[in-house]
Parts: sequence; C-alpha cells; structure tokens
Amino acid sequence: MDDVTTAIESVRAGVKLLAESIGLIKETKDLLPEGVNKTAIEKSLHEADKATKLAESQIALALGYKLCQCTFPPQIMLSKGYTKVGNHSTDEEFACPKCNKSSIAPQQPDIEYKSLWS
Repeated sequence: MDDVTTAIESVRAGVKLLAESIGLIKETKDLLPEGVNKTAIEKSLHEADKATKLAESQIALALGYKLCQCTFPPQIMLSKGYTKVGNHSTDEEFACPKCNKSSIAPQQPDIEYKSLWS
C-alpha cells in the first residue's frame, strides 16, 4: 500500500469509529430519564451525527467521489461500473445508495503529472 492509500484508509477508519461511538452514546442516552438533560443530549447527538456525515462527504468530495444532493449532508455516490456510450467511449456510472439516482461521468484522459520544479 502506498502512503496515500494508507492515509485514506486511516481517515475512513477514523470517521467510522466516530460514527460508531455516536451510535453507542445514542443507545446509552435512551437509558436516561426524561428531562432537560436528555433533550440537550439528544440535540447534541443529532448535531454530532450530522457533522460526522458532512465530514465524510467532504472527505469523499476531496477524494474525487460524486455526491448526490437527495439529502443533507449529501450522499456519496458509488461506482456501478462502466457503460459504453456511443461507439467510442466507456464512461463510469455512479449511483446513490439512498435514492438510487445515477450519474454518468466521462472517462478522464490519462494526464501525466510534471512538476514545475523538476
């Protein structure tokens, strides 16, 4: 694995761990008696959950993933594979796991990176 892949996996694992922690806290919150504290905790957990999902979508966007705007925070669209368009090109199709809307992205040409400082 290269450094970028390792970094991506670490960020992904961190976001997943945070989401799981919020889920555990939500379960614990249900054991509290009704009252002002429970209401405040519920509101804080809702905001934390929303912030986690927003962070996940921002990371996905930075990594080049497509986003569906069927919800806020946006859903991350996943690749369904490649589809032939016309006689010449093969484009990648993406689908939203929540609403199943799909999007086709033209295949990007290979671009060679050249440093300005080389």
